[in-house]
Amino acid sequence: MKYFLTGLLLITLLLSGCANMLPPSKEQLYYEAAKSISKDNTVSQTACWNAISEIARGGDSGAKVGAVVVAEKCKNETMKIDRPRNWLGF
Repeated sequence: MKYFLTGLLLITLLLSGCANMLPPSKEQLYYEAAKSISKDNTVSQTACWNAISEIARGGDSGAKVGAVVVAEKCKNETMKIDRPRNWLGF
């Protein structure tokens, strides 16, 4: 009985250790990439808007007009990635 329990414990530890070493699934990689892209896009737009607001706040009328024109450049298209599909194509 002692050897049985020891063997069972050893097999359990071995299998649980191997489960942690599996590579991430396609879905997990998709969600991590989507979250990273969203975060990067938010940081980029925030920096752009902060820079333009500083120019508009401190400059003369020509700089303010230029800041408004450049403000259109802060609106960027979000990069889209395709969802992973299952074997049925869904």
